[in-house]
Order: sequence, then C-alpha cells, then structure tokens
Amino acid sequence: MIINIIQSMILIIAAPLFSGILKRIKAILRGYEGAPVLQPYFDIKKLLSKERVISKSSSFITTVGPIIILSAAILSAFLTPVFFTAGNELIGNMFILIFILSIIKFFNTLIGLDCACTFGGMGSSREMFIYMFAEPVVFLILAFVYFETKSFNIYKIAKLNAVRTDISSAHIVAAIAFLIWLIAENARMPVDNPETHLELTMVHEAMILDISGRDLAYIELASAIKLAIFLTIFINIFLPFGMAVSLSAAALIKAVILYLIKMLVFLLIIAIVEISIAKFRLFRVPELIAASFSFAIAAISMMYFS
Repeated sequence: MIINIIQSMILIIAAPLFSGILKRIKAILRGYEGAPVLQPYFDIKKLLSKERVISKSSSFITTVGPIIILSAAILSAFLTPVFFTAGNELIGNMFILIFILSIIKFFNTLIGLDCACTFGGMGSSREMFIYMFAEPVVFLILAFVYFETKSFNIYKIAKLNAVRTDISSAHIVAAIAFLIWLIAENARMPVDNPETHLELTMVHEAMILDISGRDLAYIELASAIKLAIFLTIFINIFLPFGMAVSLSAAALIKAVILYLIKMLVFLLIIAIVEISIAKFRLFRVPELIAASFSFAIAAISMMYFS
C-alpha cells in the first residue's frame, strides 16, 4: 500500500533526526549545549561532497560494502510498520527482517577485515564476539512473540497488540530482554561507546576507521536508520497502543503523535543509560547479554505456565 511506502520513507528521512535528538539529550543531561539536532544531516551532506579514499590493499569489499549496507538498511525500513498497519500485509516477516539487518553487521565486519588498518580487524573480531552471544536472544524473543500472537509478521503482530487492553508480566519481561539486545545490537553504551576516539576501546567505530567521504556518509546514515528501525520494532511489538489500523485522518494523526512521543521517551531512556553507565570491559559484555537471555527464557516460561 502507498501508506506503507510513505511511512517507511518518513522513517528513513527522520532517522538522522532521531540520532541528533539522542546526542542533544545526552549533551543537555551532561550540562552543555551540544550540537543542534539537525547536525547529522549537515555531517552527511558534508561527507557526500567529499571524495572517498581507499587503500591500495583493500579489495572490492571496501568499495561496494557501504552501498550494500545502506541498501540493506533502506530495505529493512520498507519492511517495518511505523505508525500504521492493516494487519494483512504480505511483507514484514520477522525472520526476513532480522536477516536483512544482519547483512549490515556482516558487511561492516568484512569492511573491518578488508581495510589496511589493524584496528579494523580488532573491531570486527570484537563485533562477532558480541554477536555470537546476542544472536540466540533474537530467536528466543521471536519465539515469545509467536507464542503470544501466533504470527511472525510484524504488521500482524503490531495490529494484534495495538488492540489489546492488557499487558502481561511476561510481556514486560520480554520487553526488557529486547531492550538489552537492542543496546548490544546497535553498539550503544555500555556495550560500546560510539563517541570514543580511543582506538583500543572501539568496536563498531574501529571497523569503519579507514572509511571516508561518501562511503562514510552511507554507513553513518545506515547506522541511524538501523537504530530507528530497532526502536520502531520495539515500539510496535511491545508498546503499539495508539497505532493506526485504519486510514482515517484522525487515527493517522493520533498514531504519528503517539509514535513520536514513544520514540522521544525511549531516546531519553537510552541517553540516561549511556551517561549513567561506564563502558563494560569486552569480557563483561556476555554477562549483560546473558541477562537478556535469562529475561527471554523467563518471559517464555511465564507465558507457558500462566
């Protein structure tokens, strides 16, 4: 439907804005003014005007990788409901969506291994180490969602949960598990520090240390879109109240307003977490992911025995 294309385009365009708002909230909480919320747009525009520099020792992976990463992020956005769902869309299978999002991580890792910088390989190794522990959590959360809604289609899941009047304790526990996994998957604090300039502590940033110009713009835009998609998935699965299920103007306006409010609330939560907790040592990260795993197991058990 046209409305699905429109809402996906809005998500893609607004993704850098959400990243800018997150950075601005963190700056305010730390006590300084910070960059304007539109700064990510200015940065992307500046990078797009610059030529890329590619090492002679790099292969075609570094050349095509950023384009594939951005393409995967955009495609994922078109499979994600934002503020409207009819519940009968053929697209939106969660397994396909997670697979496409994994392409972003896969090519980021390949770029890190392909570059002429030793820090790139180190970052790729750390990224896969974290993802090795985080991946099982995804399937447990998907299992919980299926037991709850009898569907793997995110559009149908969002519609079923949007009309619910009660929220079970298992639903809340699963939401906590998803939120921890979201932080790990998007390389946010305390798993990784996206603002660091210390190469030895980098994870995600180390993989793209050799990327410049428009290639860096593609990756930065893809990262912003990916974070917006994960937050939107979280909202639509666990807090979809107010989501439009009809094309009436009143329902759509209400859905957009509630979506923005929920997005701002979770950006605030992420900002508070990031300024309150120091970055974990690499070998402590599995402990955090193990907590997410435990919450997911507990949610499934609570649903089964309730």
